[in-house]
Amino acid sequence: MTTLQSDDCQSNDPNNFFPMAIESLRFPLDSTMRIIFTGYYNGFNVEVRSSEEMAMLHHMGCFGKGSLSRSKPKVSQNDNSPCLLRKRQFLKRNYWQKKFSKSKESESDSFFKDIDELTAKILKDSARNNKKDVIDLVSSDEDEVSDTCEELTIPSNLSMLDTYDKQDLVVIAPDSDSEGDNYFANFKPKCCLNKIKIPEKLMLTLCEAFFLSYGLGCLQILNSDEKILSTDQCWDLFLETDKKFIPKYVVYHYFRSKGYIVKSGVKFGGDYLLYKEAPGITHSGYIVVIKDEQESLDWISLLGHIRMATTTLKEVLIAEVIKANTNLADVPDNLSAYSVREIELSRKMPVLINEDD
Repeated sequence: MTTLQSDDCQSNDPNNFFPMAIESLRFPLDSTMRIIFTGYYNGFNVEVRSSEEMAMLHHMGCFGKGSLSRSKPKVSQNDNSPCLLRKRQFLKRNYWQKKFSKSKESESDSFFKDIDELTAKILKDSARNNKKDVIDLVSSDEDEVSDTCEELTIPSNLSMLDTYDKQDLVVIAPDSDSEGDNYFANFKPKCCLNKIKIPEKLMLTLCEAFFLSYGLGCLQILNSDEKILSTDQCWDLFLETDKKFIPKYVVYHYFRSKGYIVKSGVKFGGDYLLYKEAPGITHSGYIVVIKDEQESLDWISLLGHIRMATTTLKEVLIAEVIKANTNLADVPDNLSAYSVREIELSRKMPVLINEDD
């Protein structure tokens, strides 16, 4: 993370097509000081790896999602405590580490071998779990990895554990589908050496990354070769990754500039969720469904969105992306040619006005 002094910051003129709502962001948008974060494009999205930058990005605008968290990334704490994992989670990590750490064969041979192994596992699991409705396709056999846990003897003087780095230790909790009184009465955790360390990363969507890079000028994006991508290179790369990147970004930038915190709305059947405050403080108020000029929404889909919003105490916003001049090229410099029209949908319930005497 670096700071730059520059006179060409993005304009916050309210007459601009995409005005920045400064009150909704905690970034120092003053041109005298700009914070530059670093993101790495991984083929699907952009990841931020520095724990300090992760905490600042989430604090300043609730950007991104922690790779090991539901939303807010769990930044490193200074309590010198080891991480806590379920036994199945610990075994799973060791299983995949053991599988993928082996020397790779040719791509074609490895592909057919994986297919044969998966087919054999399906047959094995179906025979073993013939009385169950679900067949586990990804779980590992515990007998193959049960010996990977090097259990440590807990000394009477816990200060002796200070010889280990907290990242080298992991506490394994027993598996259980319920955590009732019986579970905690027989709770016997194990302290093991953590051979597989998975650092948490802040995962930014393509729209979030481009907004931070183009809209705020505070993110530099690197490719797999550790080379900084320009704005045009990011635009072309993101458009190649997601064919609907333009309408998604136009709507994202539009609502961000109005002061909303914009998060993914896929779990509610929409494209975005709009928050007036941080997601940890309040629930979202709107489900945004993006509509392109060339797309049409049928009544069944609209009624489904309205019912979902009604049951979750939200409103549905149809964000129609309109391009003023269709002859202009789809480049970042022509984003001002786009506009967004909001259509709010609501479900009106009939009310009995006159009652029979």
